[in-house]
Amino acid sequence: MASHSIEIMILGALIERPMSAYEMDKTMEDRNIRRWIRISSPSVYRNVIRLCDEGYADGTVVKEGEMPEKTVYTITDKGRARFADLMDEAAALPARVDFGFLPVLANISLVDEDTGRALIEGLIETHRSTAERVDRLIPAYERLEARATMELCADTYRLVADQLARFEHELYGKG
Repeated sequence: MASHSIEIMILGALIERPMSAYEMDKTMEDRNIRRWIRISSPSVYRNVIRLCDEGYADGTVVKEGEMPEKTVYTITDKGRARFADLMDEAAALPARVDFGFLPVLANISLVDEDTGRALIEGLIETHRSTAERVDRLIPAYERLEARATMELCADTYRLVADQLARFEHELYGKG
C-alpha cells in the first residue's frame, strides 16, 4: 500500500492536468519532490495503475503521430474526494521529526571527548552544508509551494546545526 504522501502527489499532479505516468514521474523529478518524499519511478507507475483500479483515476490510451501508444491518466470525482480526504488526514497528523543521528547523541557519553566532539562537529558541518546547498537550489523553483518547502528544509538543517552546537557546548564546554 502506498503512503498517503505518494497518493497525494499523484492525485495532485492529475488535478493539475491529465498526464501519462512518464510525465508524472518527470514532473516529480523536475520539482525535486524526491528530496522530501520517497517515491521511485516504479512506485509512480505502480501507484497510478492502482489508483485507476480503485476508481480514483481513469486511463485512456492515446497515440500521437509516430510516437508509441501511451496511457494518459485523469482524475475522477472519486479521486478528487480522495485527494481532499488525504490532504485533511496528512495535515492533522501529529508532528514527527526523525533524525537518523539520534542514536549517536543518545550514546555520545560512551565515547571519549575527542571522538564525541568529532562526531558532533561532523553532524554540524553536514547540516550546515546541506542548508547551504538547498539555499542555492531555491531560486530555480518557480512554484511558491516548492520554494516554501525547500526554505523550510534549509531552515530545519540550520536549526539542527545550531542545536547540535549548543549541545556540544553544554556537554563539553568550550573547545
